[in-house]
Amino acid sequence: MSDVKQAVGYQQISAHFQRQDGKRFLEDARPCPGDSILDLGCGTGELSAYLAQLAGQEGKVVAVDPDVDRIQVAQKSHTSVKNLVFLEGSASNFPGMGTETYDIIFCNYVLHWIPDKEELFKNMFSSLKPTGKIALQYSDHMPTLYDHAYRELNPENINRIIDMHYFESRSGVEKMCKAAGFDIVNSYDVKRSDHQFENGESIRKYFWATTHGVFDPQLVTEDRLTTFCNRYSIGGGAPFRFLGEGDFHSALIAVKPAKPVLAG
Repeated sequence: MSDVKQAVGYQQISAHFQRQDGKRFLEDARPCPGDSILDLGCGTGELSAYLAQLAGQEGKVVAVDPDVDRIQVAQKSHTSVKNLVFLEGSASNFPGMGTETYDIIFCNYVLHWIPDKEELFKNMFSSLKPTGKIALQYSDHMPTLYDHAYRELNPENINRIIDMHYFESRSGVEKMCKAAGFDIVNSYDVKRSDHQFENGESIRKYFWATTHGVFDPQLVTEDRLTTFCNRYSIGGGAPFRFLGEGDFHSALIAVKPAKPVLAG
């Protein structure tokens, strides 16, 4: 399957799973009308568009992702949103880096894809206005359902898939955040949502799209899929429901301190 199809597939699945979790998290992050916001690792832009709505016409959202196909899909899908721009970029190269440009930097399920997290925190700190904040959701371990899916549906590719991830413990993330100069407002774990898939094809598509195609749907035989669903889904039959109970991801909100007032 082509990279463009992967991007479209990612758009379809992220609109359901990641947007729901992201919107709930933004209730804690509290973007305000007029804010200048960076969406770092925006994917196909569903949450970017929601951020633009929260920022209002007086605000602006710059959304970046290193995947050029996802950026192209985002640009085509959200042309009507005037206070939103999509650009190719990364944790080490994004518009306004180092210029104290942003009120908020939002990073949703991206941190575990980034090898050099210390550099990321430094770049975010130098790119925020004083009293600006970062809002991150991330995984500090391989989610249980994903681990089962990769090992049982795509064992031939398990090492490649694992090598794509750069997990860091919540305490390690907090340490890097503080070392960069941030004051942590809140750092906590969030229970994972249940996953529901309409059929076997949607299971294949989900894991294919979220791994940039490294997960190979053609390796998911009917026998593998039947065994997997009978073992882990509630009831075993379509639609397939996998409980998130007992697993979690992490969330972090931190603030760049205000500049000290110099005595006259």
